[in-house]
Amino acid sequence: MNEASPILASAAELSFPDGVGTVIAAAHAAAGKGRMDEAVRWFDLCRKLLTTIAPAAALKKRIVANEQGRRREAIKFHKAIMDRGARDAGTRVAIFADSLALPRPEEMDAFPGNLEQTYPGIINARLQAAPTLQGASVWAHCERYFTTDNLVGLLSEYPESVRDAHVLVHLGLNDCAIRMYMDEQRLAVGLLPDDISKEVLAFSNKYRSALVEAFPNFSYVPIQKFTANLHQIAQITRSANAKSLTFTTTIVVPERFWPATPGICQNFTAYNLETMNVANQVGARVLDVDRLMWGRSTGATLNKDGMHLSPVGHELLATSWLKSTFKI
Repeated sequence: MNEASPILASAAELSFPDGVGTVIAAAHAAAGKGRMDEAVRWFDLCRKLLTTIAPAAALKKRIVANEQGRRREAIKFHKAIMDRGARDAGTRVAIFADSLALPRPEEMDAFPGNLEQTYPGIINARLQAAPTLQGASVWAHCERYFTTDNLVGLLSEYPESVRDAHVLVHLGLNDCAIRMYMDEQRLAVGLLPDDISKEVLAFSNKYRSALVEAFPNFSYVPIQKFTANLHQIAQITRSANAKSLTFTTTIVVPERFWPATPGICQNFTAYNLETMNVANQVGARVLDVDRLMWGRSTGATLNKDGMHLSPVGHELLATSWLKSTFKI
């Protein structure tokens, strides 16, 4: 980047969106000359500028709207399950998950009619039908892009959600996945003019492998923080007298996705090993969802995107957790 330092100096002086346009042009130019080390550094500067020089009020508005939309969907899902629970429940369950527990966005128009096609809905239905449990209630918070960071915040605010409950924490995918953009950067791209946003997205799409190799730890929750979060989650649930705590492993994506994300298997495996280590230390259970899904062929248990659960996957996860926790 030394040869392009005048561009760097001018970019720092430019307002949004010109600064982003100048830097992404430099990234493409360097890549076109085969100088990928330089190109990826330009792109890293570009994504930093997305939030540091973007109009603060406009970006904040997009962030708030995005958070509110996801939270509304999570509340809708929560209410649908609570409405199907027993009023005077003898058994309490709390489920915390990301989009893997939800219908896909294009399926939400059919909700709540398809609730029992998701594993939280299946768990709830089977608990209600189990005569030995004398009624059950399921407190579920399932939200797209949810991470262990978010769960620590939620439990700190609402520790009563896990009081005397059997707790299932199905998180990790959003924590460990290597990203092209942090969440706020992704939203800031939407503030750019079309010509500049296309150039930004084109670079991350075309040179994804190079970016992953250059920034292998560019994830929402670094592994050290992920480990600390699991310990904090265990502490909160223990203080709330939770009956049991189950962590899950993250499903390693099928082989066809590996070339675009170098090191993805090692990355997912590292987080999964941390999950198992922490569970062993705090006395939590582990539901090895990765092995569970691969054991039945991911072609059957996962959707075509290789990440989200198929109906078979939802059924398998629900059945496995119920068997390990309630012997039903």
